[in-house]
Amino acid sequence: MLFILLPLLFVVFSFQVLAGDVIVTVDRFKHNNDAPVRFSICDSEECHMKRDKGYVDIDAELIERTDNFRKYRIKNVEPGEYAISVYHDLNSSGKLERSGILGIPQEPVGFSRLDVQKIRRHPKWEEVKFHVGDDNASVVVHLVDKFGL
Repeated sequence: MLFILLPLLFVVFSFQVLAGDVIVTVDRFKHNNDAPVRFSICDSEECHMKRDKGYVDIDAELIERTDNFRKYRIKNVEPGEYAISVYHDLNSSGKLERSGILGIPQEPVGFSRLDVQKIRRHPKWEEVKFHVGDDNASVVVHLVDKFGL
């Protein structure tokens, strides 16, 4: 019986996909309050092109906090290419507040790897994607609260 069970366990565990954690540093907080930061993730350019409808909400564990930045851990992310979007939910509503017909964000937002002072358009996949391997990965998200041309 043991000779049957051991090879079976080996086969099951050999197909386990290794996953790492993603450490996300969110900075440029201009509003010093306890409002939550909300995270969404995409795993492909097609997902990213759908904008808000493509990204999937995820939980992140707060691991460090100062007045200027917060550091979060997203656990067990499978290897691949990803983009993260973040917003500072100033009114704790659980949704990104937008204005009028243009849908301009009314709360600070940011994307992985995008270092701008003003967001003029939805960023391209190549600008925001990052790689997650078998080990932990780190990415920085800069919050922006200026939008338009």
